[in-house]
Amino acid sequence: SLRTKKKDDKDKKKKQDKEKKELSEEDKQIKENLDLLVERVQDPDDGVAKLALDTIVSELKTSTSSMTSVPKPLKFLRPHYSKLTEHYSKMSAGNLKGFFADVLSILATTMQKEGSRESLKYRLHGTKEGLTSWGHEYIRSLSGEIAEEHRERVENGADVKELLELVEEIVPFNMKHNAECDAIDLLSEVEKVPMIIDLCEEATFGRVCLYLQGLANYSATQADKILYLKVCITLYLKYKMYPLALRVALKLNDTKDVANIFSSCEDRLVQKQMAFIISRRKFNHDFEDDDELKEIASGESLSKHFINLAKELDVLEPKLPEQIYKSHLEEKRTTAVLDSAKQNLASSFVNAFVNAGFCKDELMTVNDSKWVYKNKDMGMMSTVGSLGALLLWGIDEGLTQIDKYQWSSDPHLKAGALLAFGLVTSGVKNECDPAWALLGEQLEAEDPLLRLSAVVGLGYAYAGSCREDLMENLTPTIVDTACTIECSAMAAVSLGLIFVSSCNDEVAQAILQTLIERQAVEGALSGVWPHFFALGLGLLYLGQQDAVEATLAALDAISHPVGKYAKLTVEGLAFANSGDVLHVQKMLHTCTEHLEESESFHQAAAVLGISMIAIGEEVGSEMAIRSLDHILQYGELPLRRAVPVALALLHLSNPKVTVIDTLSKLSHDADQDVALGAIISMGLIGAGTNNARLAGLLRQLAAYYAKDSSALFMVRIAQGLLYMGKGLLTINPLFSDRFLLDPIALGSLAVLAHSILNLKNTILGKSHYLLFNIVPAMRPRWLITVDEELKEIKVPVRVGQAVDVTGQAGRPKQITGFQTRTTPVLLNYMDRAELATEEYLPATPVLEDFVILKKNPDYKPHMND
Repeated sequence: SLRTKKKDDKDKKKKQDKEKKELSEEDKQIKENLDLLVERVQDPDDGVAKLALDTIVSELKTSTSSMTSVPKPLKFLRPHYSKLTEHYSKMSAGNLKGFFADVLSILATTMQKEGSRESLKYRLHGTKEGLTSWGHEYIRSLSGEIAEEHRERVENGADVKELLELVEEIVPFNMKHNAECDAIDLLSEVEKVPMIIDLCEEATFGRVCLYLQGLANYSATQADKILYLKVCITLYLKYKMYPLALRVALKLNDTKDVANIFSSCEDRLVQKQMAFIISRRKFNHDFEDDDELKEIASGESLSKHFINLAKELDVLEPKLPEQIYKSHLEEKRTTAVLDSAKQNLASSFVNAFVNAGFCKDELMTVNDSKWVYKNKDMGMMSTVGSLGALLLWGIDEGLTQIDKYQWSSDPHLKAGALLAFGLVTSGVKNECDPAWALLGEQLEAEDPLLRLSAVVGLGYAYAGSCREDLMENLTPTIVDTACTIECSAMAAVSLGLIFVSSCNDEVAQAILQTLIERQAVEGALSGVWPHFFALGLGLLYLGQQDAVEATLAALDAISHPVGKYAKLTVEGLAFANSGDVLHVQKMLHTCTEHLEESESFHQAAAVLGISMIAIGEEVGSEMAIRSLDHILQYGELPLRRAVPVALALLHLSNPKVTVIDTLSKLSHDADQDVALGAIISMGLIGAGTNNARLAGLLRQLAAYYAKDSSALFMVRIAQGLLYMGKGLLTINPLFSDRFLLDPIALGSLAVLAHSILNLKNTILGKSHYLLFNIVPAMRPRWLITVDEELKEIKVPVRVGQAVDVTGQAGRPKQITGFQTRTTPVLLNYMDRAELATEEYLPATPVLEDFVILKKNPDYKPHMND
């Protein structure tokens, strides 16, 4: 070890300095005494030897040393270590030999050979007493040896009982002396983590749970991860921290745990708070007959609070696309007249994104709006669809505004209305179930366009709801070869979103079956759309890790190139947010093959897979960015085309300067697909942040691409995303202190990401409605504080950069560089908030989204003298 090495170097120096300077008198005295004691220890008379050992022990225990130097007695006993071990091996068994072994165990911590585990060997031969009286350094060193020995014995099938007895002594000692992390490390090495539950106290359980949650991210197997998180749930329930228990249960996606937490919580206020958390995660929990909680969890109050926030921040005024483009600031080179319908379509999207959720704008919601007719064909459909985003969450008002288009004779307008019905109810559950009533009957429509938009609309409206009736109605469309392949593929995607993360077997079977059947027909799997079957399949397993294995095995039956794409897509989605290094390596390995362009499309899915797996994990994201840089430098074109989107997925609504720079370079790339992907990725990383730097770059791009209608269309979309919801929204799927992942948000963004891989045939072709996949991911990035009656109240809060305090001693500050503001406040990606006064007590420690406050009974306002 480092300390031994330092000591060896010191010893050499010592010999050189010896002539110059003898040991000080005091040290000389100690050395002589110890030399004498070592002689005495080897005395044949047990009494003399015992006394000598006792004296050595008291010397060792009472000697003081600084953190950096070895205690003097240990230093002077070093030359005698081999002599003592030799003597030990000759001794006859008895109490004295046990005591002698205890002392040797201490000496061995600094004197043994690296990896020989002598300290543990002598401890096991010793008296088994007084283990904890030797202090922390000894126990820490012993713990390391126990871990190694345990691993070796388990591999060889030997008995580990005596090791576990030591563990049972060490762990309580660690817990009593504020070394919770050491205790958990040792227990995880010997696979006994649940033991910690009974050793925690009111003061320590919080730190134990934090450490276990951190450990779960790096656990070797899925089973370990689940075990650590289950222990957290047990501890949080034991100490009545229900909202924290609920967060962990949601991370595990476990319906039983969630139900159990609700049933064991009796505090009505906390139940309401948990309903808000359920609503944020859009989790399916059956509240039975509890209408109040059902209403909170339905998310119906979103619209009201959002408009209230807009009033507070004075951004209610609708914005026109031109106010976003600020084209008077662009350097005009030529006034090229472009395809006006395409530019109007871009404006429809920009208008929808910028005014999303505000329920009013200047183009569509005004009386006698003629804007729709400035677009043509599919453009009209998307323009009417944009009403769904404008009126987002405002179901009652929204449905009436969209209704008039439903009766139009033009199928494009009618189809647009169906999309809008789906979008407006996205993320909100309504008792009356309006979306199904309006869209269900159109699944049988003769016009393929109406069928397509009904299928897509249902996907938006019921994402994450796992409704069986929708499965019965949509599954036939997947398998039906009579309808267009676009419609079948989107039915697979919609079902993927509806049953996201549920591992639903029936849907998976239907998608696998259609892929296998279509493979037999010449050309049935060529083109863009078959890739979307794979996406629908992957969404079913989003973040569910090992549950996907059977499906991956079934995909081997597909020999068509789509099969490879499907395997990588499904695997990337299944391990999303897991940070699993082995799977990232697998994806990277796929990227290293040099293939012909016609055969290499599956590699793009692998690039997206890398960022999907690393999403939301600090270290993993850093590493993934480095890998993506390598791909940019050395990769073939199909790989490079996927890199901008992969970068965007890692930084949704979180514009880091380095990433902005990379994308800005790529937006002028020689390959048009790379450039277009980079432009929309700039929109995604800045979504809802109003980032000034991105705004400037996008304006330059608008001038640069003034003659290229496709690129200009993408620049406009990116500008719309940048100012999304006038800067009040985010599309980042991570929430609750970046601990939880919203599968619906990530799922719909995955659909968008895969569409961007095929820009020319999807978003720049006729299927621009795919851009609306960003809407289910939109969420206000707010902190709203409400009182016990759920009325908004204004309280001062400190908002600053979050600090990770896992495993730190004492009570470190959780935020740094804060400002004090009054709620409602907006939180950026890395921000965390805490209450600035003690007047109120929050119902949950994580201040984000809706938080219920109750008056603090012990609060005494400071009187001004």
